[in-house]
Parts: sequence; structure tokens; C-alpha cells
Amino acid sequence: MVIPTFGRRASVLRLLQALGRQAGPPADFEVIVSIDGSQDGTQEVVGSFPAPFLLRSLWQPNRGRAAACNAGLRAAVGELVVFLDDDMEPAPGFLEGHKRAHSAAPPPRGVVGAAPIIVGDSAPPLVSYVGHAFNARLERLARAERVHFKDAYTGNFSAPRAVLERIGGYDEGFRLYGHEDYELLLRLVEAGVELVYCPEALAHQHYEKTLPAVARDAIARGRTAVYFARKHHEVVDQLRLGAYAQETRKWRLLRSALLGLGRVFHGLPIAVIALMTRLERQRPPRLDRYYAMALDYFYWVGVQAVVREKKKEGL
Repeated sequence: MVIPTFGRRASVLRLLQALGRQAGPPADFEVIVSIDGSQDGTQEVVGSFPAPFLLRSLWQPNRGRAAACNAGLRAAVGELVVFLDDDMEPAPGFLEGHKRAHSAAPPPRGVVGAAPIIVGDSAPPLVSYVGHAFNARLERLARAERVHFKDAYTGNFSAPRAVLERIGGYDEGFRLYGHEDYELLLRLVEAGVELVYCPEALAHQHYEKTLPAVARDAIARGRTAVYFARKHHEVVDQLRLGAYAQETRKWRLLRSALLGLGRVFHGLPIAVIALMTRLERQRPPRLDRYYAMALDYFYWVGVQAVVREKKKEGL
């Protein structure tokens, strides 16, 4: 199991404690915590953790999740590699679920485990919005006859190590947040791997991001979408990048106006965050719609920024 992490010592500790409660024998798996430049004591926590399973950590300068996953993959010795994000809390049957899913049909398979976001009654509105949207995505995956790369994720994912190594692992050109999972999954599918969804490979997700952090992620996803498109232009129409016009006419006009204004008023994204923060406190009936509009705007801010940079470079 490879756990990429950056700046989340407490989350890593929670995850390791949950792994100590796995249903299968601890000798059956190893855990590699791949630390992407953290200086928050994560390495010390891993080093002192009384694990019943084989546990080790790697440390590298901050280079992004893709590079951290690859570092763990290079160090792994098991035939099956499970990638698990550091904000997950695996259920006792998590690893057994992954193993059964791989043995249920001829290999090679890529198994997407369930990763529902915990949404309590007192959850902040942003967590409720993101959680309900992501959990609805899991319901669609559970009903789907076939899992497509654009519907999956690698925050809870397993595949044969030999196949991952053969395709070169993650593309480390993805240094910002977003799209490194889609890109890996697409290449796995092209290599003949069948993607399947396994609800039994369950790991609950603790979503703790703030609105500014989510906005930064959305901008980063816009930037990485352009990188993805330049590498895999044949599937752009399946991604959000190819769906600019798939919104209401009113929102398309407003979004275009905001993006145009942002070229002159560089503080506009900060102003949008401030407006959304005020709306969060007021909790109007259409708050979910405002979240969707704001995050869509931030995504296209990222796209616009990298396109302008490439034009300046003559690319």
C-alpha cells in the first residue's frame, strides 16, 4: 500500500491506526508512506508507530502527488499495489475487498474502492456540498455496467504492480493538483486493464478543506486539464475542458464577463472567495448552485492562465 502525503501528520496517524484493524493477517501487506516534502513531523510519527504490519516511510522534496506515488511504487515489493490518499480511513474489510475484486475475474484489473465523504449533521456547508456531490458519484459508479477512466479516481485504487511499472506509473509532469489520476487510468485502460468499482474496498474520506483551498484546487485542475489535453487530445471532449458551452446561457455570459474582468482586475478571484464566504454564513437556499458556479469559474481561471502563458511562450 502506497500513501502519498503532504502536511497531514494527524491524518496519516488516523489512517495507520485504521490499517492496524484490517481483517486479514498483518503479515500479508506492507505500507509505504511517501512523504512529499512535509516538515510537520509525519516522518517521525511513521517511524514511532507500533505497526503490526511492515511499515516504512520515504521522503522527497515537494514534487506533487504523482511523484510521491511513483516513489512508493518503486519501493513496493508486493504483486498488488494499493494507492490510498492520506485523508482516508479504511474499514476493516478494505484490503480484503481489493484482493477479492482482483481474484474475481481474469487479470489485469484496476479496482476503484469506495471512498464516501463523511458528512455529519454539523458539517460545514462546503463539506456538505462536496460530500453529497461525491457520494452521488459513488452511487452512479455502483450502478454503472462499465467504469470509464473519467468517472474513476486513484485516491482508493489498486492495480498489479507489474502493469503499473510497465506503463511508467504516474506522469510526474502533473505537479499541481488534479488530472494525474485520470491520466494514469486512461493509460491503464489503453494497456488492456479493466476498471471495476468495489464497494467492499471501503475507506471513508475525511474532507477538511476550506473554501480558499478548494478554490486553489479548482484553479490547479484547470491548469492541469490543459496539460492533460495536450497529451491526450483525442479524449478532451470527454472531459470538463471540452464542455465549456454545456451550461445555461445566463451562466455562460456571466462566466465570460468574469473571466474578461479578471484580466484587468487581478484580485477578482479573491473577491469571489470573499463573496462566497459571506454566502456561507448566510446559507441562502441556492448555496449549492453558487458553489458550483464559483468552482466552475475558478476552474476556467486556471485554464485561462495557462493558455495565456503558452501563448506568450509561442506554444
